[in-house]
Formats: sequence, C-alpha cells, structure tokens
Amino acid sequence: MELTSSHQRRIAAAAIGAASVLLAWFANEPSVLLVAVTAVCICVGWKAGLAAVAAASFLAAFILLSPEYAAENSPVKLAAFIAGALGLWLVVKIFRTISFYDRVYQGAGPNITDIPGLGWSAYPDGRLRFLNSAALEYVGVTTEEMREITDADDFSWWRRFVHPDDVETTMVQLRHSLETGEPMIAERRLRRFDGTYRWFRDTGVAVRDERGRIVGWYGHTEDIDDRRKAEAALRQSERELRLLVDTVPTMIWLMTPAGLPYYFNKRFVDWAGIDSAKEEPRGTRQFASHVELFHPDDRTAVKAVFQKSFARGESLQHKGRLCRRDGEYRWIDSRFEPLRDEDGTILRWYGVNFDIDDEVRARESLRLTDERLARALRLASLSELSVSIAHELNQPLQAVVANAGAFQRWLNADPPNFNHAIRVAQKITRNADAAAQVISRIRALFSKTEGELHAIDLNAVIHEVCDLLGDRLASSSVKLDLHLDPSLPATAADHVQMEQVVLNLMRNGIEAMQDVSIDVRCLRIMSRHQGDGTVEVEVRDHGRGLRNPERIFEAFYTTKPDGMGMGLAICRSIVEAHSGRLWAENVDTGGAAITFSLPIRAADQASTPTTGTVSA
Repeated sequence: MELTSSHQRRIAAAAIGAASVLLAWFANEPSVLLVAVTAVCICVGWKAGLAAVAAASFLAAFILLSPEYAAENSPVKLAAFIAGALGLWLVVKIFRTISFYDRVYQGAGPNITDIPGLGWSAYPDGRLRFLNSAALEYVGVTTEEMREITDADDFSWWRRFVHPDDVETTMVQLRHSLETGEPMIAERRLRRFDGTYRWFRDTGVAVRDERGRIVGWYGHTEDIDDRRKAEAALRQSERELRLLVDTVPTMIWLMTPAGLPYYFNKRFVDWAGIDSAKEEPRGTRQFASHVELFHPDDRTAVKAVFQKSFARGESLQHKGRLCRRDGEYRWIDSRFEPLRDEDGTILRWYGVNFDIDDEVRARESLRLTDERLARALRLASLSELSVSIAHELNQPLQAVVANAGAFQRWLNADPPNFNHAIRVAQKITRNADAAAQVISRIRALFSKTEGELHAIDLNAVIHEVCDLLGDRLASSSVKLDLHLDPSLPATAADHVQMEQVVLNLMRNGIEAMQDVSIDVRCLRIMSRHQGDGTVEVEVRDHGRGLRNPERIFEAFYTTKPDGMGMGLAICRSIVEAHSGRLWAENVDTGGAAITFSLPIRAADQASTPTTGTVSA
C-alpha cells in the first residue's frame, strides 16, 4: 500500500500507534510501543517521532514499574527501552532525509541524463560525479574512461578538457564557489573529441539539505561558440565603422530626434577641442552649449534655423563661423539629414561639417581683386579716353585757333579784307563741326549699344543673380527674402543687360546695410505684374535710406567713398533703352527701394536696337 498524502500517513500512524498501545497494555509488554514510535517517525515526522518517544517512555515506565509487572531489573529495562526508542527515532530520521533527496533529485521529474545539452553533477567537494551522454559524446570518452579520469585525482577533468589558458581561471572560480556556496557561472573553452576548442557557458548550482549543507552540485554547460564569434565579428565591424567615421576627412556628428548632441567623431573633437571625457552622457547634452561654438554674430540665426529644421523634420544646409580649438572662427558648411524608420519617425539626425574657410577667404580675396581690377580698368579707360579725346580734338582745335588768328589779321588790315575774312570764318566753322563730330562719336560709344532681344523670364534672371551673390550675402550676413510672382509673364529684353541691372541693384542694397545691425539685414526682392501691361522688379533693403533719391541716377554722383557714380546711371540707361522706367524711394519702415518696370512685349515687337544714354 502507498500512502500518497500526509493526511493518509497521519491516519496510518495513529492507527498503528493506538494498536501498539493497546497491545502493550493488555500484553503488559512495553517493547510493542516501539512499533508506535517507528510509525509516528516515518509517517508524521521527526518532531512528532520525538514526542512519541517521550510518550512511549512514560507508558513503558508505567508498565515496567507497576506492581503487576514485578519484573527484576525494571529500571535497567526502562533505560534500555528509552535508548532503543531514541536510536530507532534517529535511524528513521536519517533514512527519511536520504530518501527525500533521492525522490526529489532522482525519482521526481526528468533525470540529469535527460537535461538538454551538456549536463553534469559533482560531489560537495567539487569532484566530478556524473556526465550525461551529450557531454561524454562531446569530449569523446566512454563512461568507463571518464570513471578512470575522475579516479586519477580530484580535478583531472578540468585539466584534461579545459583550454590551458582557461584552467587557472576555472580553478579559481571553482574554489571560490566551493568555499562560498555561490553559483558557478563562467565562460571557458572546452576541447571537443576532434581536438578543437569551443566556447561554453558553464552554470552550476549547489544542492543543500534541510540544514543548508551542500550535498552536491548540478550544472549545465551551454555551447556559446557561435554567439561569441558573432559578437566578435560585430565588435570588429563596429571598430572598422568607427575607424572609418574617424578617418573620413570631414567632421561628422549625430543628434537625437529632439536635437540633442549624441556623438562627435574624432576629427570633430580634435578640430573643435571638445573634451569628450567631460561631456555629459549621450543624448543628454544641451544643444545650447554647442551653439556657443558659433560666432556671436551667427548664434541667433544658427539657433533659429536649427530649431526650425528640428521642428519640421526637414534637411538643412547652413553656413556659419565656428570656433576652432585655437580660438579662430572659421567658415563651416553644415548639412544634416534625418534618419527615419519605416513609419517615417525620426530615429537620429546625421550631420557633416565642411571647413570652407579657405574657400570663402579665397572667394573674398578674388572678389576684392576683381573690384580693384574693375576700378583700375575704369581708371585706365578714363585715362585712355582722355588721351583719345585730346588726340581727336587736337587737330580741329588747332585749326580753329590758327584760322581765328588769320581771321583777326584780315579784319585788322587797312583796309580790312572782308572776302578773305569770310573764307577764314567758313574754315573755322568746318573745323568746329569736325570737333563736334568727334564728340558725337565719343557719345555714341557710350550711348548706343546694339543687342539682340529675346523673351526672358525675369524671375529666372533674379534667381541666377541670387546664386551668383550667394557667398556675398552670406559673408555680409544678409538674409534674402524673395517674393516673386509665379505667373509673371515673359518680356522681350537683353538677358545679359537685365542681369547687370539686377546685379547692380542687389549689390547696392547689400552695401547699404553694412553699417546696420545684423538682425535687421534683409534684402527683399519682389516681382509683380501690373495692370498697365508692365512688369516690375523691386529691390528693397533695410539700410539707412537715401538722402537724395532724385540724384542717385546722375552720372558720377555717389554716396560711397570709393564709388564712381556710374552704376545706377548705366542701369537707368539700360532700362530706358528697353522703353522702361527706373526710380528710387525711401521706405517708411526703414531702408530704400529701387524699382524698374518694363513693358510686356514679344521679341518680334521689339526690333529697335537697345540704346543706353549716360546723362551727365
């Protein structure tokens, strides 16, 4: 019969105990009480068994010491009974403990041989006790061979199958677990039957009895060689990627979706002098601290464009001056793009910085050189023109002087010779006409420039000029504000001359804002279609305005220290040659606006050559 519950066992113990007590009482034999003690110890437990020993000893004393028993040496028999009961209790207790752990670790559930992978067990002192079939198959030994190996000494297993470089570490970890009872968790290389070593993760735990004493070790060894190789390959790939990012000849940086600095490559760190060791944890750095790297005049604009781009999730290209580690501000071309997942959510911002300071300085130097060359050419042209005028006028003027002297002598003659004087006066008239023709040819050189007219899009002309002046706008910290009529009709005009007009007006607007605050430097260009059959282009600056708007189109009138006063005069000549109009006015909100209008004409309607007259 198998008693499967504690309730059944208690009932059985009570029945056996009661029967034993009755039998001992009626038979007057106390030894029968040992059966009750045994039943209580086995079925109930060691504490109840100890109580049963005490009760049986009291009942045995009552029987042995009673007058009815009247046996000799009753005290000795009582002592023997008590000793026997205690001995029986102790034997049953030890048996119960061993049987319990045998049931738990051998009889209940799967056996260690059924554990997937490499399973093992060891004695409390760490000596190997058992390897499952998978472990024996991996190392390539039989059960008998493994028994011989373990019988050689306590740790032959470790020294024979663990990689030589891992033996010492393994033994240190083993001794530590044996002394402290802590789980054995370690990664080591184990030799396979073919002599190759593979990485394994070994996990062993101690098994304890009711008093907490270690009665054995059970462990599982997991093959992690493929995982470690994959991790090593991933680390190598990360190192190569990091080396590539740090070697690329440009500054690379990353930001979180919220726009917080996340990573700077080595070239950026070395260039800007950022101390990465003192930086805040990734993704927590404040963007404002890095805005301080920009030039004070650029910080407000930089912060605004970056925040606008972060808010809209748009790509950005921006040029500004960034402080290098030596304190020098250099022009940087910053570009960054968002990285999105399949749902369009921004995961990271990737950016690059290009040091374009040398290019910007070279362009500025080239621009200054061009301006100096243009000024020198103008001076040379004026000098050459002066020599040409003097040369062309020299002969007719000398003839006028000579003939005037002859005319005076004929009149002073006595009597005056009027006939000769009249002929000399006629010569003077012809010489004066020759001088006038020289002047006319020189005026024609400036006032008549023939060109071929085509239908042009003024919006396209404006965009082309804006591209040409992009670096000038950036270096002057001028914001460009375009308001172009998308339905602006085309008109017949000389494309190159229109570019010259727009270019001159924009340069004047940029130069007019050099002495105002950077925050208000804005150049607005507007195009519109008027109801009177004309198109207008307006260039408006936010400078200090014009003192005399009516005179700025006069030749040689200038408000610039190094100006010649010819630019706007030439613009007016070009516009008027196209049957257009050019005017200037101050704006109530500050600054000045210069506007020109052209009639809307087809190319075949504008057959008259364009002429420009420079009015003195």
